[in-house]
Amino acid sequence: MKLKLQQMIVLVLFCTSTSFVLAQSYYHSPNDTLIANTELDNSVTMNITQIHPTNDTLYFHWNKLNVSMPIDWEASVCDNSNCYTSLIESGNMLPVLPGDDGLLLIHCTPHTNSGVGIIQYTIYEDKTQNQIDTLTWMIYVNELGIELIENTSKDYYFSQNALHFIPNKVKPLKITIWDHSGRKIIEYKNIQNEKIEFSTLENSFYFIEITYLNQTKFKQIWIQN
Repeated sequence: MKLKLQQMIVLVLFCTSTSFVLAQSYYHSPNDTLIANTELDNSVTMNITQIHPTNDTLYFHWNKLNVSMPIDWEASVCDNSNCYTSLIESGNMLPVLPGDDGLLLIHCTPHTNSGVGIIQYTIYEDKTQNQIDTLTWMIYVNELGIELIENTSKDYYFSQNALHFIPNKVKPLKITIWDHSGRKIIEYKNIQNEKIEFSTLENSFYFIEITYLNQTKFKQIWIQN
């Protein structure tokens, strides 16, 4: 009995130690998603830092996941070793020593066209390769004359491919969908149903304009069909 108890203690300690080793020894600052508002021909620089509070050395690898930008926008990526002239496919940071931090930075200049740019890279560290983080940079150039505000309404909510209205609540006068370049693609009026489906749209980010009698809300949504 005593031997079995000792074996169980060793097993628990081993599992605890393994879990500790496999835990990420860094975190992203300020977070894994950054949003910036700017104007045409006005550059923005947005960095996400990998804060490294532990005493080990980290080896980061990053890969391009998704880029969606209006025509005539320029963008490039930097890490802690190089600044590139474009959004290259992948890279390896210099080893991040104790006391240092990692860095993945996006530089973007929107020319000519308003809209929104979405840039996403994945990042992982050698010791925790199964823990892949997605970093997202969103750059808005709003020339549509409508203010972007958060949706705190109790009258409706979004799912992956539909807008749902709460029963017995006032419905909007009009719903308008814009693509990421600021082009109007769908408009709904005289809304009677409890749900508007976006099943004909491709999977992407869109703007949705919700117009009431005395209020207009404008929000970005991700549609997934």
